[in-house]
Amino acid sequence: MIGTSITRRYAEALISIGAEENSCEKFESELTKINNILDENSELKNVLYSPAYPIKDKKGILKEIIKRQEISKNIENFLNLLIDKKRIEFLPYILKRYGEILDQIVGRVRAEAIVAKKIPEELISKLKESLEKYSGKKVLLEIQEDPTIIGGVITKLGNVVFDGSIRTQLEKVKKSIVRGEEG
Repeated sequence: MIGTSITRRYAEALISIGAEENSCEKFESELTKINNILDENSELKNVLYSPAYPIKDKKGILKEIIKRQEISKNIENFLNLLIDKKRIEFLPYILKRYGEILDQIVGRVRAEAIVAKKIPEELISKLKESLEKYSGKKVLLEIQEDPTIIGGVITKLGNVVFDGSIRTQLEKVKKSIVRGEEG
Protein backbone atom coordinates (compact mmCIF):
# COMPACT_ATOMS: atom_id res chain seq x y z
CA MET A 1 0.00 0.00 0.00
CA ILE A 2 1.61 3.24 -1.17
CA GLY A 3 0.13 5.46 1.56
CA THR A 4 1.73 3.36 4.28
CA SER A 5 5.15 3.43 2.68
CA ILE A 6 4.92 7.19 2.07
CA THR A 7 3.91 7.96 5.64
CA ARG A 8 6.61 5.68 7.04
CA ARG A 9 9.37 7.26 4.90
CA TYR A 10 8.42 10.82 5.80
CA ALA A 11 7.96 9.99 9.49
CA GLU A 12 11.30 8.18 9.68
CA ALA A 13 13.11 11.02 7.90
CA LEU A 14 11.66 13.59 10.30
CA ILE A 15 12.46 11.40 13.32
CA SER A 16 16.09 11.18 12.22
CA ILE A 17 16.30 14.98 11.95
CA GLY A 18 14.61 15.36 15.33
CA ALA A 19 16.98 12.84 16.90
CA GLU A 20 20.02 14.76 15.63
CA GLU A 21 18.71 17.92 17.29
CA ASN A 22 17.13 16.24 20.31
CA SER A 23 13.79 17.71 19.16
CA CYS A 24 11.63 14.65 18.42
CA GLU A 25 8.96 15.50 20.98
CA LYS A 26 9.01 19.18 20.00
CA PHE A 27 8.47 18.18 16.36
CA GLU A 28 5.56 15.96 17.35
CA SER A 29 3.99 18.81 19.31
CA GLU A 30 4.40 21.25 16.41
CA LEU A 31 2.99 18.82 13.85
CA THR A 32 0.05 18.14 16.16
CA LYS A 33 -0.57 21.87 16.47
CA ILE A 34 -0.69 22.30 12.67
CA ASN A 35 -2.80 19.17 12.19
CA ASN A 36 -5.30 20.39 14.80
CA ILE A 37 -5.56 23.78 13.09
CA LEU A 38 -6.38 22.03 9.82
CA ASP A 39 -8.90 19.74 11.53
CA GLU A 40 -10.64 22.73 13.09
CA ASN A 41 -10.80 24.70 9.83
CA SER A 42 -12.17 22.65 6.96
CA GLU A 43 -11.93 25.52 4.45
CA LEU A 44 -8.23 25.96 5.18
CA LYS A 45 -7.72 22.21 4.98
CA ASN A 46 -9.54 22.05 1.64
CA VAL A 47 -7.34 24.80 0.18
CA LEU A 48 -4.10 23.14 1.31
CA TYR A 49 -5.21 19.67 0.19
CA SER A 50 -6.73 20.71 -3.13
CA PRO A 51 -4.68 20.42 -6.32
CA ALA A 52 -6.68 23.36 -7.72
CA TYR A 53 -4.70 25.95 -5.75
CA PRO A 54 -1.15 26.92 -6.74
CA ILE A 55 1.70 25.67 -4.56
CA LYS A 56 2.86 29.26 -4.08
CA ASP A 57 -0.51 30.21 -2.54
CA LYS A 58 -0.52 27.16 -0.28
CA LYS A 59 2.96 28.00 0.97
CA GLY A 60 1.91 31.59 1.65
CA ILE A 61 -1.05 30.43 3.72
CA LEU A 62 1.12 27.93 5.56
CA LYS A 63 3.74 30.62 6.25
CA GLU A 64 1.09 32.77 7.99
CA ILE A 65 -0.11 29.86 10.12
CA ILE A 66 3.46 28.96 11.08
CA LYS A 67 4.30 32.55 12.00
CA ARG A 68 1.34 32.70 14.42
CA GLN A 69 2.14 29.33 15.99
CA GLU A 70 5.91 29.70 16.50
CA ILE A 71 6.76 26.56 14.56
CA SER A 72 10.41 25.60 14.10
CA LYS A 73 12.20 26.04 10.78
CA ASN A 74 12.58 22.26 10.37
CA ILE A 75 8.84 21.67 10.63
CA GLU A 76 8.18 24.61 8.31
CA ASN A 77 10.59 23.08 5.77
CA PHE A 78 8.97 19.67 6.25
CA LEU A 79 5.47 21.04 5.62
CA ASN A 80 6.70 22.97 2.56
CA LEU A 81 8.24 19.75 1.26
CA LEU A 82 4.88 18.00 1.65
CA ILE A 83 3.25 20.81 -0.32
CA ASP A 84 5.95 20.67 -3.03
CA LYS A 85 5.56 16.90 -3.37
CA LYS A 86 1.73 17.22 -3.31
CA ARG A 87 1.58 15.08 -0.18
CA ILE A 88 0.27 17.55 2.41
CA GLU A 89 -2.94 15.51 2.68
CA PHE A 90 -0.85 12.71 4.20
CA LEU A 91 0.00 14.92 7.22
CA PRO A 92 -2.44 13.22 9.66
CA TYR A 93 -1.07 9.78 8.73
CA ILE A 94 2.54 10.92 8.88
CA LEU A 95 1.87 12.41 12.31
CA LYS A 96 0.31 9.15 13.51
CA ARG A 97 3.25 7.10 12.22
CA TYR A 98 5.71 9.63 13.66
CA GLY A 99 4.06 9.23 17.07
CA GLU A 100 4.26 5.43 16.83
CA ILE A 101 7.97 5.55 16.00
CA LEU A 102 8.63 8.07 18.77
CA ASP A 103 6.70 5.90 21.24
CA GLN A 104 9.00 2.98 20.45
CA ILE A 105 12.11 5.12 20.80
CA VAL A 106 11.18 6.62 24.17
CA GLY A 107 9.53 3.46 25.54
CA ARG A 108 5.99 4.67 25.89
CA VAL A 109 2.60 3.37 24.84
CA ARG A 110 -0.69 5.09 24.10
CA ALA A 111 -3.87 4.08 25.85
CA GLU A 112 -7.47 5.15 25.62
CA ALA A 113 -10.02 5.03 28.40
CA ILE A 114 -13.69 5.36 27.60
CA VAL A 115 -15.86 6.47 30.52
CA ALA A 116 -19.56 7.28 30.83
CA LYS A 117 -18.90 10.72 32.32
CA LYS A 118 -16.01 12.87 33.51
CA ILE A 119 -13.96 11.17 36.22
CA PRO A 120 -11.74 12.76 38.89
CA GLU A 121 -8.03 13.31 38.17
CA GLU A 122 -7.19 10.98 41.07
CA LEU A 123 -8.88 8.05 39.29
CA ILE A 124 -7.22 8.95 36.00
CA SER A 125 -3.83 8.90 37.74
CA LYS A 126 -4.55 5.51 39.31
CA LEU A 127 -5.68 4.08 35.97
CA LYS A 128 -2.56 5.42 34.26
CA GLU A 129 -0.37 3.99 37.02
CA SER A 130 -2.02 0.56 36.65
CA LEU A 131 -1.52 0.62 32.90
CA GLU A 132 2.14 1.56 33.34
CA LYS A 133 2.64 -1.38 35.72
CA TYR A 134 0.88 -3.71 33.27
CA SER A 135 2.80 -2.51 30.20
CA GLY A 136 6.13 -1.71 31.82
CA LYS A 137 6.15 1.53 29.84
CA LYS A 138 5.20 5.17 30.28
CA VAL A 139 1.55 5.55 29.26
CA LEU A 140 0.01 8.46 27.37
CA LEU A 141 -3.63 8.20 28.39
CA GLU A 142 -6.47 9.76 26.44
CA ILE A 143 -9.88 9.92 28.12
CA GLN A 144 -13.08 9.88 26.07
CA GLU A 145 -16.62 10.15 27.31
CA ASP A 146 -19.37 7.86 26.03
CA PRO A 147 -22.58 7.81 28.06
CA THR A 148 -23.77 4.65 26.27
CA ILE A 149 -21.43 2.50 28.36
CA ILE A 150 -23.62 3.46 31.36
CA GLY A 151 -20.75 3.23 33.86
CA GLY A 152 -17.36 1.64 34.44
CA VAL A 153 -14.50 2.01 31.99
CA ILE A 154 -13.29 0.48 28.74
CA THR A 155 -9.53 0.70 28.40
CA LYS A 156 -7.56 0.09 25.21
CA LEU A 157 -3.82 -0.44 25.53
CA GLY A 158 -2.32 -1.30 22.17
CA ASN A 159 -4.27 -4.32 20.92
CA VAL A 160 -5.54 -5.25 24.40
CA VAL A 161 -9.01 -4.15 25.51
CA PHE A 162 -10.15 -4.24 29.14
CA ASP A 163 -13.92 -3.88 29.15
CA GLY A 164 -15.27 -3.10 32.60
CA SER A 165 -18.33 -1.23 31.37
CA ILE A 166 -21.74 -1.72 32.96
CA ARG A 167 -23.22 -2.15 29.45
CA THR A 168 -20.99 -5.18 28.77
CA GLN A 169 -21.70 -6.67 32.20
CA LEU A 170 -25.46 -6.31 31.58
CA GLU A 171 -25.09 -7.98 28.18
CA LYS A 172 -23.25 -10.91 29.78
CA VAL A 173 -26.01 -11.30 32.38
CA LYS A 174 -28.62 -11.17 29.62
CA LYS A 175 -26.84 -13.90 27.62
CA SER A 176 -26.49 -15.99 30.76
CA ILE A 177 -30.21 -15.72 31.44
CA VAL A 178 -31.07 -16.60 27.83
CA ARG A 179 -28.78 -19.64 27.92
CA GLY A 180 -30.35 -20.70 31.23
CA GLU A 181 -33.84 -20.60 29.68
CA GLU A 182 -32.73 -22.73 26.74
CA GLY A 183 -31.06 -25.39 28.92
